[in-house]
Amino acid sequence: MLQRFFKSSPIAKVLGHDIDKPRLTISGWFLIFLYLALPFMLIGALFDLFIQLTTGHCVGVWCLFG
Repeated sequence: MLQRFFKSSPIAKVLGHDIDKPRLTISGWFLIFLYLALPFMLIGALFDLFIQLTTGHCVGVWCLFG
């Protein structure tokens, strides 16, 4: 039963052209970044802001530019 899902299909030909197997595109990589990396970056920025407001010491990235 499970072998049916994990078995790779042979490369198909459409009108004489070889069709590649599916792959991630640039927009797919961007959506993965948006879904996984962006929330961690926002949590880190909020944590840095919290430390700055409570202790008065700037530890965030914005200290380099400010």
